[in-house]
Amino acid sequence: MAKSWIFEIFSYPYDPDPEKFDPALCKELYDWKLESWIASEGYGFDGVLFSEHHFTPYSISPSPNLLVAALAQRTETLRVGVMANITAFHNPRRLAEEAAMLDYLTDGRLEWGLGRGVDEPEFMREGIPMEETRDRFEESVALMQNAWSNPVFTHKGTYYNYDNVSLWPRPMRPELPIWVTALSPNTVTWAARNNFKFTSVFAPTTEMSDIFKNYQAAAAESGRESTADDMGVCRNVFIADSEQEARDIAEPAFNALFAAFKEAAVFNDLDHVPTGYEHYQSFFRPFAGEGVTFDALVEMGIICVGTPESVRDQIVAQLEQIGCGNFLNWGSFGDLTREQTLRSYQLFGEYVAPAVRGLKL
Repeated sequence: MAKSWIFEIFSYPYDPDPEKFDPALCKELYDWKLESWIASEGYGFDGVLFSEHHFTPYSISPSPNLLVAALAQRTETLRVGVMANITAFHNPRRLAEEAAMLDYLTDGRLEWGLGRGVDEPEFMREGIPMEETRDRFEESVALMQNAWSNPVFTHKGTYYNYDNVSLWPRPMRPELPIWVTALSPNTVTWAARNNFKFTSVFAPTTEMSDIFKNYQAAAAESGRESTADDMGVCRNVFIADSEQEARDIAEPAFNALFAAFKEAAVFNDLDHVPTGYEHYQSFFRPFAGEGVTFDALVEMGIICVGTPESVRDQIVAQLEQIGCGNFLNWGSFGDLTREQTLRSYQLFGEYVAPAVRGLKL
């Protein structure tokens, strides 16, 4: 059985000029987005995962943990989480405390995602050298696990130091489910060795299959057998009543998202990326130019668009080829409206989620 999730970047789809930010439009956006997440529980989704980004209209979710708390109080069975908190932007002791609180506020439905981050403009504006992110990331995760597991903990690290301190509260569950966002081989291997789930976005299906095989091999080397539930794949999804309608709506919406993504995330100079991010030279290069078309992205499996039946078949085929047990539906993107988003989610719930749930992986 595989699970269906909503993944939410939460873009501001209006004028990107900060001087023209409109609080009324922003309030309307927060309201209908929350409505869509609440509705997803009745549509048959297993959970909702929020992202963290800063400084641009690409995302107005700088504090996704607030969204987790809000949605948890309005739902009963939906799992709620983050994909992912970027550890370099936080004190990990504070993150550990927030996760513990959210474990209670969600009644044990929390899914906790962590990432080292990859969006160069965010790190530049925050003043954090990207060469530090992996060390910060791994130290932060170790500190959080130590703090959750022990009544009194000590941590001596490069960036953080604590002597004989306690978290109040510690999580309701002895071990919180940790996800990491991963594409680089080093992060995938590290996640496998530490028994963390992982997910990726914007990679072709064939490449995702190879990534999961590498994860499985690293898990086996560390003495455990991985399962399909250890991995998730995230795709932009849009469903309508006809192929043409789906295409006519989804393509301009994705182009709007794509433009915001390029500004917010892609390295300024792909020939000279920070140490530790060499993998992303090849990953980001197609996105930096004009070489990737909407049709090519559909062909690679990065976008799933069409009728309920065709999208169902696309997603089932991907999950079977990759062997992963979590599908993240990035279904509200660009300038899609409330009505378009809710209709697409509803059709996914009726036609796709049951087929995903019925998979034997």
